Amino acid sequence: MSFEPWQPQATDTSKGSADLKPADEDVIRTLAEIEKASSENPSAAANTPIGPGEPAVKVLKSTPNATFLAAAIAVAMVVVALNFVGKKMSAGHYSRGRRALVSRSTVDSSLQTEAEQLLQKLASGDASAADEILSRSASWTGKTQRSSNITQSITVGINLPDLHAREAALQAELAVDGVTQDEAGLKFLEQSVGNPDQRAWALWMLGAIGNRGVDPVHTAKIIGAYLSDPAIEIRAAAVNGLALVGTDETIPMMLDRFRNDPSPVVQERAACAIAESGMYTHQQRMTAAASLVGWIDDSLLSAQQRAWNFQALHDISGQNLGSDSAAWRTWYEGAK
Repeated sequence: MSFEPWQPQATDTSKGSADLKPADEDVIRTLAEIEKASSENPSAAANTPIGPGEPAVKVLKSTPNATFLAAAIAVAMVVVALNFVGKKMSAGHYSRGRRALVSRSTVDSSLQTEAEQLLQKLASGDASAADEILSRSASWTGKTQRSSNITQSITVGINLPDLHAREAALQAELAVDGVTQDEAGLKFLEQSVGNPDQRAWALWMLGAIGNRGVDPVHTAKIIGAYLSDPAIEIRAAAVNGLALVGTDETIPMMLDRFRNDPSPVVQERAACAIAESGMYTHQQRMTAAASLVGWIDDSLLSAQQRAWNFQALHDISGQNLGSDSAAWRTWYEGAK
């Protein structure tokens, strides 16, 4: 996929193994285009289930060979793409095409090195790195910039189990992207979200700045307005942003998108946020689990939604109860 309006901002042109993997947003855009093509050409891939569905033999009997091949390719692309999306969250790819709030005409090499080294420590699991980043990263704003190493370290950091480490990764990300953690930074992001070329990045950063205490109620409201956007990738970005805000008020929004969004891409992002990613505490995830348990046998959920529902419960609980509805209800009654 090619996104011409988005040009990389980083000066580090080295290519690591991680660069060979598609970015989350690239995958989301691919899936969105698959869904759009399917709706425009129903004979090719419409109503093709993602996950358990009708037997392949039945499809073969009613579908021409060329059409079936197109449908099979579409399904395979969806499955592979969802595997790439997985549970990880990252905004590195969203940084393309945005302008910084603070001018960075001169990068301070010593601060750039400090940012690189501390983020590498964080990514390696050094427990002391989070506090160092939280205390020093304000000085990076406007004097550092993204590099491939910084982006990779932040991606690891935001997916570490420890929420304190995730907070440090978010604060560092705001700094290296030149967004101040104050009302000026919030206003800048509000303006940026109005630009289609910057929208996905701005939705992520609004979540980050809200998590760091800059008017989280207002940031969640801005992000939430994009949950009904016609573009699948923007709705998915809004889900990711709300997961970063991580307030109690955003949990019902996550549950609603998981249950009611028409796109499996957005459903997956919401299920992932409820279960493991983002900035929710275990207690907040347990609050969401009440709805997940209630939906176990809901006939309105697709087969894929039910599979994600069970996976989310597994991630929240640490229990291996498979698809045993009664066992999950028993677990929840004992755990709540």
